[in-house]
Amino acid sequence: MTGVSTRYIGACEGNLNFDRADIADLGINTYRLYGGMSRWEREDDDGAYGLPTIAQIKANPDVIPWEQWDAVMTNPVGGSDYAFSGTPAELWQGSARTIFETLKQNHIRPVLTIRNSDPGWGPNWALQLNPPRTKDDWNEWWEHVFATAYWLNVRNDYHVDDFEIHNEPDNRQQGWGGNQADYFELVRVAADAITYVYRTYLPERQFHIHAPKTIGGSQWPADTLKTVPAYFDTINVHNYDRDISLYVRRVRTWMRGTVHARSPLWLGEWGTYTGGYNSLNFSLNLIKNMIRASQPGDTYVYGSHIFSLYGWGRNSDFEGLIDADGRRRLSYYAFRMATRALQGGRTVLLSTPTSSDTLTITTRDETGNVYVLLVNDQNSPHQITIDVSQLNLSPEYTLWEFSKSAHDVVVAHPQLNEGKASFSSSAQSAYLLQLTSNT
Repeated sequence: MTGVSTRYIGACEGNLNFDRADIADLGINTYRLYGGMSRWEREDDDGAYGLPTIAQIKANPDVIPWEQWDAVMTNPVGGSDYAFSGTPAELWQGSARTIFETLKQNHIRPVLTIRNSDPGWGPNWALQLNPPRTKDDWNEWWEHVFATAYWLNVRNDYHVDDFEIHNEPDNRQQGWGGNQADYFELVRVAADAITYVYRTYLPERQFHIHAPKTIGGSQWPADTLKTVPAYFDTINVHNYDRDISLYVRRVRTWMRGTVHARSPLWLGEWGTYTGGYNSLNFSLNLIKNMIRASQPGDTYVYGSHIFSLYGWGRNSDFEGLIDADGRRRLSYYAFRMATRALQGGRTVLLSTPTSSDTLTITTRDETGNVYVLLVNDQNSPHQITIDVSQLNLSPEYTLWEFSKSAHDVVVAHPQLNEGKASFSSSAQSAYLLQLTSNT
């Protein structure tokens, strides 16, 4: 045993669809959503800017107009919870309530972004608190964060216990109008509101605050760890690198020597926000990055969300693993196969690949079953031999293949020979072996 694999593997949402069948088929256990004022408070909920005050809410949370929150969460404008984004005719039809109920029923861990402004710099009324500066501004921000956490978990019981504070605050195109110091104060006030909800109404339940939610390569994580370490417990960054391990190592270097040296590290976005999900080479590289993220040490990632499961508009560059017509792109199958092998914090066993051209990882689940995932992204086939003779496994195993011609399909049920699995891997391919415990 050398460590454990990534515990939570999931995807970011997209506005074209939401379907429990896709989530179940992928086998993911976490889902990321972009909340905030443009989605659930398109107009100041009570029409009186700066009210209610923080003190008034603490004295009586019913000063918040919950009938408006119930309406927007249950019967959204135009029938879609994604009315804040995209062309109405293209949007998935359904409510936030449906999304959160579905996630809870399927034991999917939601991770929710809370923000005052989105990439379109909406809603208009909230521009005056972007960034918050006055007491009235902070009252509005505190109320929105409180109302979001309270509606989801006190007024309802959806177990939305992971909160990200804004999205890429170091990237002005994502809608944050302040500087770094302003962002740190945004985090502090949001943390105060969330903490108040849980300590007052849900004292037995754990919650998690993710920060700084920055772009790949950003220096902000180092500053956040130094300046506001008390206001979050989870480090969450974005990383679209071809090899995610380089920046992950850098972030872990910053984490060392701080109170967050052992805190969970998440990749809130990875994969691609342009194109590539129909490319075989790109798909194989996704598997390689998932292996890197599950390897113990400085490349280890506790949880991740690939961007994105569905697209954001039919003509958008944000294509998603599933296209606008429901067709699953090639990378969908690569992602599914790797998730089957890695998700859930499984024991990672020491693996020695038979070829330097293959990247390999071996995991063992709670029942004792062993999974061997390997990638050959070279242009030539390789003969693979895997020795599992020390693991007390049944002789028959299942072999999946991902390649140009086989999209995460079972291609054989071979037998071990003296505790060894041997097969030929085709060029540009990945394989998953599942071996059943004999105990």
